[in-house]
Amino acid sequence: MREGDDLFFAPNVRFSSLDLTGERLPDQLRARVEGYYLKPAGALCVHEQSQHAFAAGLLLICALDFLAGLAHTMEELEGRPVEKDFVTFVKARLPSFKITNLAKRLFDDFRNGLVHECRIKNAGEFSFDHQAPAQLTGGRLSVNPRALLQEVRSALDHEVSDLHRYQDLRAKLARRVRKQFAAEIGIVERVRRMG
Repeated sequence: MREGDDLFFAPNVRFSSLDLTGERLPDQLRARVEGYYLKPAGALCVHEQSQHAFAAGLLLICALDFLAGLAHTMEELEGRPVEKDFVTFVKARLPSFKITNLAKRLFDDFRNGLVHECRIKNAGEFSFDHQAPAQLTGGRLSVNPRALLQEVRSALDHEVSDLHRYQDLRAKLARRVRKQFAAEIGIVERVRRMG
């Protein structure tokens, strides 16, 4: 995000203050995921009569995709198995998706459908009509964004906790962030040199 001459990694976290040594990076990661994905999704879910299940769900799928990409075990981002990263992360961190093939369905029907085709595939849906984060109805996967938000927030808490606890995970995260945001970091460094 840009405001004036500043590029932001997260609300109130400029790329120029991004901690690539790692100590503050876990909290900066939390600020990004909360600020750009989870808080807006929560605002769309807040009213019982909300008509914004699709928009809220889209933000949550994007948050999961982002977190899964940062949590993967391979060092190289190029050629990484996106499906494996996503499904592994969802199964490990979202209790409602551990059973059967729900994590794979979330990847195929929701993540791939939304990213590649701007739709949910196989008649999947976002709905506030049930309480569970995920429900199979007549073979269709229905995801409740309000309930999913709680599981995604818990997954973020777990990731941030692990990052605070383990220095090697912080170092890997810093390398991944540096690689994924190389263009933005490069702009900030050029501005700083010209400065």
